Amino acid sequence: MVSPLFFHPLPPRRPINKTSNHKPYTDLINHYKFSIENSTPFLDANHTYTTITLSFSDHMVQACMDMVQPTYAPNKPNRPSSPFEALAGLLWICISKVKGLRNGLVNMSLCLDQRKIKGFFGNCMVYNKVHSNGLEEHNLSQATKVIGEALEKMDNEGIMDLIEWLEHNDSQSHPLMNNCDLICASLGTAEPCSVDFVGRFEPIRVSYYVEPTIGIGQVLIFRAPSYDGPLGRVVMVRLQKDEIVKLCEDELILHLSPRILMGVARNQA
Repeated sequence: MVSPLFFHPLPPRRPINKTSNHKPYTDLINHYKFSIENSTPFLDANHTYTTITLSFSDHMVQACMDMVQPTYAPNKPNRPSSPFEALAGLLWICISKVKGLRNGLVNMSLCLDQRKIKGFFGNCMVYNKVHSNGLEEHNLSQATKVIGEALEKMDNEGIMDLIEWLEHNDSQSHPLMNNCDLICASLGTAEPCSVDFVGRFEPIRVSYYVEPTIGIGQVLIFRAPSYDGPLGRVVMVRLQKDEIVKLCEDELILHLSPRILMGVARNQA
């Protein structure tokens, strides 16, 4: 929403950041600077995009999290991966293989719903680049680790610095943040399956529509209905049609065996 409805003003800065020598966190700002300066749609007229929706039950997501070996750092406590980090790492690796990469991974940006930071009714999706330099080929643990590191940088202070930078620069251009990277969005805060209709009926199925799809593709990760368990997730992947077929045949995807809710079957071409 270009003009969102504010319920209350921007949250106050922490006292430490009211000092004149406060240095803004530049990671998010630099990513937005680059996107604004390079906001040219990347369209591939030779291919059509298609979407597949996969349902990962509680035990499937737990199995994916178990596949990620914890990483130990001398100055940081060991932290297990979250469902989003594990699934994002899994899809990042699988899509990179589908794209034909043998050394390294495709460029990817994370997208988080941060409406709680600004407190308004509308959209507040914040993006951050995931840096894959130096990662071993198709190493799920390392991929999940750098995703977690990128998420840690998207804290309240970093987002507030980004908001203030955007307001200070009065940018009239709306950059295409899904310009060329693979976009992986965490939409766990959107819980339409928790809606109760008249008579206490629950939704049978929920559909999502996101546009435009340009560049490499999109991965959207939602919470699954409650009957799939607390870790259950629904994953929507939008890629070129031939790549969707290859994705369904990837050994990591086959190992977890998610249910296909919508999209192509594995034996279709």
